[in-house]
Amino acid sequence: MLNYTGCGGVNVSVTNAAYEQEVLDLVNSERASRGIPPLKRVTALDYAARYHSADLGQDNYFYHDSYDRQNGALQYVCSWSSRVSGYYPAVAGENIAAGYSTPQSVMNGWMNSDGHRSNILNTNNKTIGVGYYAVGGSSYYHYWTQDFGRPSNEYPLIINRDAASTGDRVVSIYIYGYFDQMRLKNDNLTWGEWQTFQNSFSWTLRGVAGERTVSAELKTGSKTFTSSDTIILTNDFIPVLGNLPDSYTFFYSIPEAELLPANAVFFPSNINTPASLTWNVSTSGAWFSVSPLSGTSPQSFQIFPDNFDAHSVGIYTGSVTVTVTNPADTENSPHTIAVTLIVFNAPIQKTFLPLVQK
Repeated sequence: MLNYTGCGGVNVSVTNAAYEQEVLDLVNSERASRGIPPLKRVTALDYAARYHSADLGQDNYFYHDSYDRQNGALQYVCSWSSRVSGYYPAVAGENIAAGYSTPQSVMNGWMNSDGHRSNILNTNNKTIGVGYYAVGGSSYYHYWTQDFGRPSNEYPLIINRDAASTGDRVVSIYIYGYFDQMRLKNDNLTWGEWQTFQNSFSWTLRGVAGERTVSAELKTGSKTFTSSDTIILTNDFIPVLGNLPDSYTFFYSIPEAELLPANAVFFPSNINTPASLTWNVSTSGAWFSVSPLSGTSPQSFQIFPDNFDAHSVGIYTGSVTVTVTNPADTENSPHTIAVTLIVFNAPIQKTFLPLVQK
């Protein structure tokens, strides 16, 4: 176990991520039921809160201010605000609790206390950190801390009240502040058009399972700010064109009059959802042909090198581009395959493996 001494400064690892996330969810649910904007969880405040929960358990005390236990006696180290501001300068308040065994029970305790409830529902707070730690042999075993932030010149963007994940592409967005205009984008895609600023609205995520990011650029006059948030999308929605190489090479031996391979077969596939893809093929290069030029997965197409000088050494280049026409929002479409034919004046080196006798 780490030795938690001094006025914070140690980044304590998470021991129960689900508990901490549930506390955050309950906080933002309480705020939403009263029409109050959600709080955004920030890592620095998590570390501040988690350190204090761990320190409370290790040194077996229960105060906001930080203490170290030396020779069995508690020695004052620093104020709670000094400790938290070492992690996050815009500190606004702190809730602590001990002995509660579940996130719901500790939230019930805080919400039934005027001072703690005031921190949770304070409309001036924008950010939060949550720290849970369990310490065997201590007086309470379970220790909980919430640290609240009130940053200036920062305008958090929050997806789905800062939930950890979602199974739906359509999410809620809240952005703090007041601006004239905003524009948004998914992940690293291009920015959308400038539009009138709104604090709260619905947004459609890029429909590929995994961590999704929504970013906003906010503008008033000559001043601009950026803000973003992430969420895990648990389901796939957007088809993705795949099962195609970036390049392919044919070889032709003049002395053996042999082409390897004689043709190449490709199966354009949807590698993200069960939906079939309707596609067409365009080409660049006169030394080969493609058949068919359109189809629907799992149908394939073939490339045939059939119009080159079989008596002269040379290198032929070209490309084949596959474009999905339905569904229209398929990612990785169009996809281009660079194709090459190398004609050489030497035998083709062949290798063989014997049959295995059993």
